[in-house]
Amino acid sequence: MGYSTEEIVLVTTYTHPDKLAHTPKGDNGAGLYAFKLDLASGKLTERGSIGVSPNPAFLVKHPNLDVVYGTTECIDGPGDVLSFHVNMQAPACLDLVSRQAAGGRSTCYLNIAADCESITAVNYWDAKVCTMPLDSMGNVGSVCDTVVHPGAEYVDQANPDRTEHWMYRQRWPHAHCAVTEPYSSGQGRLYVCDLGKDSIVEYELSKETGKPALTRTGEIQLESSLGPRHLIFHPHVMVAYSVNELTSSVSAFKYNRKELNGNKEDASTPGALLEHMQTISTLPTDWQDKQTIKNGVWKAASHCSEIRMHPSGKLLFVANRGHDSLAIFKIDEATGALQLASIHASNGMCPRNYNFCSNGRWVIVGNQDSNNLTVLEVDVDAGTLRQASSCPAQLPTMSTAYPALDPFSRTQEAEAVLIRTLLDQSVGTLTYAHCKSTLMELTLCLADRAARHLNSMNT
Repeated sequence: MGYSTEEIVLVTTYTHPDKLAHTPKGDNGAGLYAFKLDLASGKLTERGSIGVSPNPAFLVKHPNLDVVYGTTECIDGPGDVLSFHVNMQAPACLDLVSRQAAGGRSTCYLNIAADCESITAVNYWDAKVCTMPLDSMGNVGSVCDTVVHPGAEYVDQANPDRTEHWMYRQRWPHAHCAVTEPYSSGQGRLYVCDLGKDSIVEYELSKETGKPALTRTGEIQLESSLGPRHLIFHPHVMVAYSVNELTSSVSAFKYNRKELNGNKEDASTPGALLEHMQTISTLPTDWQDKQTIKNGVWKAASHCSEIRMHPSGKLLFVANRGHDSLAIFKIDEATGALQLASIHASNGMCPRNYNFCSNGRWVIVGNQDSNNLTVLEVDVDAGTLRQASSCPAQLPTMSTAYPALDPFSRTQEAEAVLIRTLLDQSVGTLTYAHCKSTLMELTLCLADRAARHLNSMNT
């Protein structure tokens, strides 16, 4: 029995745009779709859909279980954390099994704790960061801890609408993501980008009361009017990168592990926890003067969306909505510094999100306003892209490739990538978390191979 040459790509789509903080122009979707990605050609084929509403958005898979979690985005009421069980017989490969209140509005991000005993939901509209327990089967419990960013009470007091929000992007706090630094052997600290306050807030996740809870341990102030949207860490160079939505730029920070003890420090200060290294535009020169923030009013011809690192760790990608492109940066392997390699058209309008297949050859882009997905081939050495295919999809919100959904979809090429990672000459610089995740995935690949061999003997 041979290895499959396909992977499953899950795509969320908005169903009720009138309930969103922004105003997408595409057609309403059903909720969640599954596509098959041909790893040889890059061709996408729709497999099926499942009706989920309102506005499913972020997706993340449990690292050890066949469970996928999602969020719903609404500014007029509480969001939900959705739980799906993997079912390869279902049209969309998933069955919706539960919904749990997320504790805030416009739930846009989820973070699973390193010990898989809790999940944290980030609520954009009212800047609430809420933590829920996870049991051994991956079931989500009710919110047991909530932290609210100072100033978010404006939402309850003034009841702003999305017209006000889109004009004054920084009138009140907007928590936008929560990521765990990968350099610690334990839980690691949680970092939350606040687009409204130009800051990154540090939290410690603990269970002193028997339930997961977040303690605010510090804050890093960034340059004014950047609008940090998402943050990622390099897997083995101690550097973090933020995509800055309002100025269409990306910032690199040296991560200096230390205790903030509840204090606030400026990223421009030498030795800061997140010490600013550089900020680079994600747009070509002739587009860089097309955004302004005057008297709090924000105007821009383009604004950033997602930031992701290529599986090789050699390239950083940022999407531009308006210019409708992906900016690709080469990463210095010693310092983590960025150098712009190329800017490539997304071949659609408003690329809200994108992701890579498991071996990094293909990047799948969701173009929200043109109702299409595009697949681009990555040239890692050159830092360039080549158009491979396009496929219709209504209002795509997030696209994520999941080779682990199907035990027969882990390819020999993916195995080789994992082995090369572990045998790399710079393996001494790899973090504990990166080595652990790589070994775990390689173990799963080898287990699949053994299972296939046994199955072929029995048949």
